[in-house]
Amino acid sequence: MVKSRILIVVWILAYLYIPCLIIGNTVQMSGVVGLVVGFIASPLYLIIIYLAHSIMNMEARRAFTFLVITFLVSMAFELLGVNYGIPFGKYYYTQGLGPKVYGVPILIPLLWSSLGYFTLIAYGDYVLSALGMVVLDVTFDPLLSGPIGLWHWVTRGQFFGVPLINFLGWFVVSITFYLIYARVMRVWGYKPSIIALLFYDLYDIDWAITDAFYGLMPVALISTVLLIIFNTMVILRLRRCG
Repeated sequence: MVKSRILIVVWILAYLYIPCLIIGNTVQMSGVVGLVVGFIASPLYLIIIYLAHSIMNMEARRAFTFLVITFLVSMAFELLGVNYGIPFGKYYYTQGLGPKVYGVPILIPLLWSSLGYFTLIAYGDYVLSALGMVVLDVTFDPLLSGPIGLWHWVTRGQFFGVPLINFLGWFVVSITFYLIYARVMRVWGYKPSIIALLFYDLYDIDWAITDAFYGLMPVALISTVLLIIFNTMVILRLRRCG
């Protein structure tokens, strides 16, 4: 009973992130309100929510295992990407995401863990979740590597500046840490969560709206179509799960 109540509180705090993210991305704010909205819209807030939710939802041992696996796998691939262009293509991070280790901001593998977790509990299936991670990157990579400039591609790619191989890289990284986690913990999937799916959808829609705000309307439209397709897949899977 206590656990379920705590999860409800954590979900409320998670959903608070959604409006603050879109406001933070599109509106200039100052003062105390600006500071509060800015913090809630920050990557750090999302990471804290992920850690709290995963511990309550998965239990501490599984949550810790998921964190370690996703952190190490994503960090390894990010180091390869930044320094050798494998498997995403060659890119570099600017100073916008804070301190770095060999060119990779510390926040990046923690964000992989956070997005990987919320996508997994939304979709339930590891392959579908890995594809869901690709959908997220389709939505925000052209924006974050373009107008916002948190990272830059050394050679401009085919998809609004993003190399197409980057999306394959996202799938490879995601499916790698999902399958390692499945093997280690002997957990072969989860029942999709409607609450988590709605959170995933709203998160992706936030970035799609921001795309449109910054003039990337085609990216927003493509993302929306992909989101509809993947939601249909999850609904069908939910029906099969009963």
